[in-house]
Amino acid sequence: MIELEMQPAEEFKLKDASSYNSVADSFDRFTRIVTTPLAETMARMAGLRRSDRVLDVGTGSGIVALTATALVPGMSITGIDLSDGLLSVAQSAVRFSGPAAAATRFVKSDAETLPFSDGSFDKVLSLFALLHFPHPDRALSEMYRVLRPGGKLVIGIGSGPRWSTAAGWTHRVGQIVDRLRIHNHKLLVAPLQLNQLAAAHLAAGEEEQTDLANHHGSRPGRAVRLVRKAGFRRIATAWQSHRLKLVSPEDFWELQSTFSTFARKRIERASPEQVDSLRTLFDQQCRRVLTNGGDMVYQYAALFIIATKPTA
Repeated sequence: MIELEMQPAEEFKLKDASSYNSVADSFDRFTRIVTTPLAETMARMAGLRRSDRVLDVGTGSGIVALTATALVPGMSITGIDLSDGLLSVAQSAVRFSGPAAAATRFVKSDAETLPFSDGSFDKVLSLFALLHFPHPDRALSEMYRVLRPGGKLVIGIGSGPRWSTAAGWTHRVGQIVDRLRIHNHKLLVAPLQLNQLAAAHLAAGEEEQTDLANHHGSRPGRAVRLVRKAGFRRIATAWQSHRLKLVSPEDFWELQSTFSTFARKRIERASPEQVDSLRTLFDQQCRRVLTNGGDMVYQYAALFIIATKPTA
């Protein structure tokens, strides 16, 4: 993959955010299906109260913010993102959420330069956003700055579990079983399937993913170290995974081409003929697995990092 340093970070952030604009509705549809349980877990970990001032960094279509206000009606929460398309969807959702979301607002903002005063928030939440920031250390420093002393941070990143845990060993055994089923054309796993096809058949562009996103195996340890380096203490982690079975190749394509940053960007740059050819290969793989009585699944998970800003 092309190194991020080949293009300025500011340009990368804007292009990364704009890549969601054309898939904003699909993103919201699938996010409501798959992300709601993770958002509920995050809200419980944060111990949200109605008196809290909450910041949701990288809010996307607003799933974390809206889930939080559904659990704690009337709470003040601000969601920030750089994608105009996703923010438009989030703002529309607020209008249909009733009084529970009356104190919810969404703001276009860069997570690495937050437009809020020091100590403005009691809680900071961020789900599946840290991997999109070219400088995650800066984003975490900003989250630290806008939290009041004693405030709590809860972030979630797309990742496997920490290997040294019981969940890590269980996850490894499951991966072995999955690889055997993939080899025997009994299983397709998203977004691995589309990522492999896109890597083999579509040209790379000037940007792909951030450095943290590119290093999948070391994400948990690196993310924890970044949180500690930002100044947070009392750091704990937890891992939660889910598996969604899809029956329609059309939905399987839409989900992967929406959620996979890697594949979405390559498809966006490709010609219509290239996309049609890729889709033909994709459909052939899906039909083969379904004919064999196999499954098409989206396995998704979040490593949660919970931490506190010291009072002194």
